[in-house]
Amino acid sequence: MKRFVLAILVLALALGGLGIAMHTVGADSAKRLPTFDMKDLEERDHSLSDDQYKGKVLLIAAFSTWQQVSVEQARELEAFHKAHPDVEIIAFVCEDLPVARDFVKREGLTFPCYKADKTSTANSSFSRLFETKKGKVLTLNRAPFVILTDKGRYVKFSNVGLTGAARLGEELAKIAD
Repeated sequence: MKRFVLAILVLALALGGLGIAMHTVGADSAKRLPTFDMKDLEERDHSLSDDQYKGKVLLIAAFSTWQQVSVEQARELEAFHKAHPDVEIIAFVCEDLPVARDFVKREGLTFPCYKADKTSTANSSFSRLFETKKGKVLTLNRAPFVILTDKGRYVKFSNVGLTGAARLGEELAKIAD
């Protein structure tokens, strides 16, 4: 349990730095989201290369179940999902599987949720996506965070901390088809 939480915290913290460094990204400086594998909360395998993600705007997010700000982020993601069902959400839940499943059910989340643990290849993929200091690896370690990409998987917006559905809608409107 402690190693799991530590792994999640490491990725979220690293992405925290990305949120500060890349709050709003211009088209010229945008980086492309790499392909990564993940497991849903039923432990089924998925990959960003799956057909369901091709040619779609993506919203990558992570949140925990024990911090109020993360609980609020999950609720904001649900509101955004209802308003923009065409955006594919990939949400990592930073918690043990039984607790994560209960949280998703209790909150009535209708977007796909995935495990956030040390086995996820998303951890190493994010390190290639963003500038990091020499010898440092970017991993899921600070939640909540969001990353919004265009249909070509170029990062157009990222933020660490609570990001409301309205703000996500504003950033989505900036993305040209």
